[in-house]
Amino acid sequence: MLHNYSTLGKSQLYIDMLEKTWHKLTIRTSSGHSETVASRLTDLTGLGTEIIDPTDSREPSLVTGYLASDDPDLPAKMLAIGEFLDLLSGENPDSPLPTMACETIPEEDWDRKWREGLKPFHLTSHIVIKPSWETYRAGSDEMVIEMDPGQAFGTGLHASTRLVVELLEETIPTLPAPPPRVLDVGTGTGILAICAILFGCGNATGIDIDPAAVEAAGCNIAANHLSDRITATANDLNELTGPYDLIMANIIHNTLVEMAPRLSALLVPGGRLIMAGILRGGQTENIINRYVAQGLTSPTVRESGEWAAICLRKA
Repeated sequence: MLHNYSTLGKSQLYIDMLEKTWHKLTIRTSSGHSETVASRLTDLTGLGTEIIDPTDSREPSLVTGYLASDDPDLPAKMLAIGEFLDLLSGENPDSPLPTMACETIPEEDWDRKWREGLKPFHLTSHIVIKPSWETYRAGSDEMVIEMDPGQAFGTGLHASTRLVVELLEETIPTLPAPPPRVLDVGTGTGILAICAILFGCGNATGIDIDPAAVEAAGCNIAANHLSDRITATANDLNELTGPYDLIMANIIHNTLVEMAPRLSALLVPGGRLIMAGILRGGQTENIINRYVAQGLTSPTVRESGEWAAICLRKA
């Protein structure tokens, strides 16, 4: 096994649960896999993660996340993280083996450290993401989004989020007019819907099956004074009538495959569909083929590391 759980004996685990502590997980991995590890850690913890990439790509990256000691699924999540690291090392035998260290910290210390790990950063050259507790003086060509992750995925740190925003920034100015009706599927924190409005789109609807995500998105939409133009709901995709001029879906490959007929049907002729959460290579090719079969054309692909995003047009 590549991980070490020696600091998490069973008796200590139960004590930690009673004392309301947190487990700080620090994973050392190759710089090329840091975003993959962070994405998986976010999925399992439901909280934001921190990535520290070295200036020298030959040095390891550090990915930090937190798990609550009173989480009833803590043992299963720890096991899942370990199995994921084992799988990652098996798929990349030439890369340094990933390792994980665990530190138990008190509640108040966790809150401080977690917030310290989230600082204002450039999502693109014109978009800055700022946690509510930080200050930032915007330049003349910058737009600032106040964004707190809550328990949802999508602060903009992950490559898949950045790729969608880059495609938005690239595509919208080329259209005859900004799309008036936008749908964000799997909205998470609402970041993509917010970016679409900042780029000139009319109104947006964000849907997510996770109530925590809908709540986080609603708070972030309100914090950016866009409640009159963006709605976050837990509606099922099949409940929507559309049509939409722009649809964004940053999810995973298999779900995007299943959604192909429905997303295509909700898009107006000439509308744009931007998808991410896809691995470059085989997954990207498969998604393009599935949606071309639904009548979409002109795929544009952007890549970052092992991730890809695709923009297609409905004929």
